[in-house]
Formats: sequence, structure tokens, C-alpha cells
Amino acid sequence: MPLIFCIYFLKRNKSKDLKVFYVYTILSSISVIVVLTFRYIFKSYHSFLLFERFFIVTEFALISHFFIYNFIQLKLKKITRFLIIPLLLFSLYDYMTSINLDFTYYPLVMECLLFLLIILFFFYEKMKYITKFPIYQSPAFWIAVAFLIFSTGNFFLFLFTKILQLSLHNKLLYNDIYGLFTIFKNILLCTAVVVAKNLKIKEDLSKIKLDLEPDLFKPSIK
Repeated sequence: MPLIFCIYFLKRNKSKDLKVFYVYTILSSISVIVVLTFRYIFKSYHSFLLFERFFIVTEFALISHFFIYNFIQLKLKKITRFLIIPLLLFSLYDYMTSINLDFTYYPLVMECLLFLLIILFFFYEKMKYITKFPIYQSPAFWIAVAFLIFSTGNFFLFLFTKILQLSLHNKLLYNDIYGLFTIFKNILLCTAVVVAKNLKIKEDLSKIKLDLEPDLFKPSIK
């Protein structure tokens, strides 16, 4: 769903951070097709799990890069760039040590923690510096809220997935909770794209110079 909004509003706003976000939405849409292909057509569970790990690292790299463009302090930009390294190393370690190459969901837990850290940096900086427009008129705000809700809502879900998968009732409950937070995230991401369009219009209007000085204004009389 966010991809449809991104395609529609792509020509409205071509800022660097939103270009990164557009790439993320394209990757997310492609990942759904790839996952379904590996899982149900080729029935290659190993390829499916390998791609899932690749997507987690790539998703984090893109979203963290989006926030790097929105940070003002150079220190926060450097810290955020560094965070991809522990996630990548942990994902490789988890893949190599997992029993029967099974997916442990711990890389997702770590991704949620790192997202929460970046979003904490983002809101801390927004409170510290004065912005031209209210924060809720920024697409970065809605993207931050989307991943904040998704990460906090699914953190314990991912952490205890192995236990939840043992029972059919808990498995259905897991799917419902995950689906609910995914829907919330997608709605907020769509809101970010719409807000980006409105913000672009306001920025264009603010650049218009009105040189109407009352003392110099002399209407012509016909």
C-alpha cells in the first residue's frame, strides 16, 4: 500500500530522504513476491530463510539511512551509520549457529531495539532544535511513529515466538497481533507520503517573495 502512494506522489517531492524511503517501499513489495515464490512455488525453505535475513539487514540499512538525512548533528549521523554493523554481524552469527538453519527471530528482536534507539535520537534532536514547520507536518515524524509502534508492538512477540509457535491458538494470536501492527505501520507510512506532498507545497509557497510595500504601491487609474 505505501508503494502505491509513493508512485503517485513521486514527482511531488524528490528530496534525498524520501528517495531512500521510496526504495524501501519498492524493496518491501518485491520481498513479498520473493518470499511467496520461495515458500510456495519453489518450496525452498532454506532460500526463504536466507532471503528473510537479507531483507532484515537491508530494511534496517535503508530506514537508518533515511533518518541520517534527517539528523542535524554529525555525531548522531555517525552513530546511526555504525549500527548496521552489529546487526549484520549478529545476523551472520545467528545464521551460522542456528539448529537446522532454522529462523530464530532474534535478528528481528535486535532490529526492533536498534530502530527504537534511532527513533529516540530522532525525537531528542527534534525537541532540541526549532523547526520551520510543526513536527507533525514532517514525513519523517510519521515514518518514525510507524516504526516506533511496529517495533514496540512486535518486540516481545518476536522474542517469544518460539514459545508461541508451540500452540495453534497462540500461533493464530501471533498472526493477528503481527498483522494488526503491520497494518498500523502501513497506514502511517502512507500518511508520511501524503504529508510530504503537502509540505512540499508549503515550502514552495514560502519561497514566493511578496514585494508589496504600501508606500510604493500606486494603483493605476483608468
